[in-house]
Amino acid sequence: MLYTYDEALSKLGSSEAEASVKMYIGFVQDATYHPATANPDVDMPTHLSNASTFVNHEFDVKPSLFPALRGVNTSVLDHNRKHLWIGTDDGVTKINLKSNKMTEYQADDNQLVDDKVLLLISDGGKGVFAITESGVARISQ
Repeated sequence: MLYTYDEALSKLGSSEAEASVKMYIGFVQDATYHPATANPDVDMPTHLSNASTFVNHEFDVKPSLFPALRGVNTSVLDHNRKHLWIGTDDGVTKINLKSNKMTEYQADDNQLVDDKVLLLISDGGKGVFAITESGVARISQ
């Protein structure tokens, strides 16, 4: 399923994963937060100024298992720890950790709203929510 931010906010329910998606969208769209205030050398895009610096107050939503790995914006393990999902500027890749088989998801295949993935959130089952610069996709295995 593909959603604009507004559709995601209105159509997603209140499960833990869906609430996390809504929380992140709210944070990204919060015009009152300015990360450059703390560090004047930070140059953030004005339309998504919060995307790169997001950490919630409980520090339980992290952008990536590999924060220093170049090119990886976000990553998450599925609930049974059999698949690793990786989000980049070029889409989402799901890796089967047993077979090393990779499956790619991109906007060109109508699987993502756009390819710049800001955050992946496990749906608590076999899929993820991929929050991109312009919308949300729910990807299921």
